[in-house]
Amino acid sequence: MYSKNEVIPMPDLEIIERRRNPLLFREEVLLRLRFQGPTPSRREVREAVAKFLGVKEDRVIVRNISQDYGMTEAKVLAMVYDTPERAREIEPKHIIARHEKGEG
Repeated sequence: MYSKNEVIPMPDLEIIERRRNPLLFREEVLLRLRFQGPTPSRREVREAVAKFLGVKEDRVIVRNISQDYGMTEAKVLAMVYDTPERAREIEPKHIIARHEKGEG
């Protein structure tokens, strides 16, 4: 396990599929996430996706992270909204709550 002071390596991201959804004012991105050590938290994944795509973190909603047991690879479904306001209007309340609390 990593200690609180130890630096955890940044995950490696690769775009599997990317498509624009103009009706919902967002881009839907499916990514492959490779990492070392423990599975990154939702907050860490959101930060990495925003940095990778070159957008502000408040526009990114991580909808799903799926991983097979014991693997150091996961698929991430992320929604990148045109504005943070659009994300709050469209996304389900429980998804917004996860991001506002910084849930892991």
